[in-house]
Amino acid sequence: MFVKRGKRLITMAVVAVALPLSLPAVATAAAGPIELGVMPGTEDTSVTAIGDRGQLIGESCANGPHSHSCVAVKWDKAGRVTQLQPLPGGFAVAKAVNASGVIAGLSNLRAVLWSTDGSITQLPAPPGGSASEANGISSTGIVVGTGSTSDGRRRGLRWDSAGNVSVLAAPPLAGHYSATAISRDGRFVAGQLQADDGSFRVLRWDATGAVTVFGPDGELSWFKELNASGEIVGRTTINGRYAAVKWTADGRMIELGWINSYATDVLALNGSGVSVGMGYVDSPNGSLYSPVRWAADGTMTSLSTTGTGGNAMDIDGQGRVVGIAGNAVLWDANGVRTDLGTLPGGGYSRAELIGLDGTIAGGAVTAGGDWHAVYWPARY
Repeated sequence: MFVKRGKRLITMAVVAVALPLSLPAVATAAAGPIELGVMPGTEDTSVTAIGDRGQLIGESCANGPHSHSCVAVKWDKAGRVTQLQPLPGGFAVAKAVNASGVIAGLSNLRAVLWSTDGSITQLPAPPGGSASEANGISSTGIVVGTGSTSDGRRRGLRWDSAGNVSVLAAPPLAGHYSATAISRDGRFVAGQLQADDGSFRVLRWDATGAVTVFGPDGELSWFKELNASGEIVGRTTINGRYAAVKWTADGRMIELGWINSYATDVLALNGSGVSVGMGYVDSPNGSLYSPVRWAADGTMTSLSTTGTGGNAMDIDGQGRVVGIAGNAVLWDANGVRTDLGTLPGGGYSRAELIGLDGTIAGGAVTAGGDWHAVYWPARY
């Protein structure tokens, strides 16, 4: 199947599926997670991003009977929590953190940055623009996000390291579009298009600012993650089925392999083009979602033992995968699984992110039944 998109030819190939691994015995972690602090007056916390040096950012939320409110926070290596102060009179959300510890997000519907000392800076909107948010930040301080322009349309935005704003090039299909992620070195930006014709497409801008649209005609496609080579993973509908896919640096679309015709979803991608996610399988107890890793060519390897479900949620540059298999787990590059444990008295944990330095973050149920952010230091 060939799909022409602008001047680029995109090829969709369905790859062969490898037999699942026969996994070695599970190794048990020496210690469970470290609980991260909660802001006074709140009950639940979650990590939204890990910096390259293990910096942790997220939110701390109050869940009242008729209300739900959250504050943006960061944690140090001891688990101590600090609120990221919003612009006067408003709220804040922390979305991304770079290698230097600079945090990008939004406050009062405006894109903002928090410096390492906690001070907040509002980023400018484009001329005539209004609401904006910062979604990603590179190691060099380039920020990308989304904002409304003078015509009321949402557009992808880029702020250079000096804070100057520009609107990213519009795709050939009219509609609202956003910038969701930027590679660490700032060369590539990825995002999402909601076209006026009702379709959803994936976007990528290169170092020259040129935009490429990904996703087959007549289908819906969603962005998930971008790597430093310009590869993107996401999800698309193919003949009415949800399928995990990868778009290569040269624009080819590879459907990531699976063992049946059920839905698949990809959640993360590393710099070598290896990705992870989940697919559905039949079991005596009904349909289960099962963790999976895909090689750079899309070949699938199951990370699950027979009859168990789970989800692979993130992967680092060494091929280590974190996710869920009963509780929070770590799979090494050879598929050996380590149970990461739970909080004392708690009954469930989940590993969601793994940083460049090996720091793992996620969440766990406390003895009191609350959901708290947790982390595992970079020691595995």
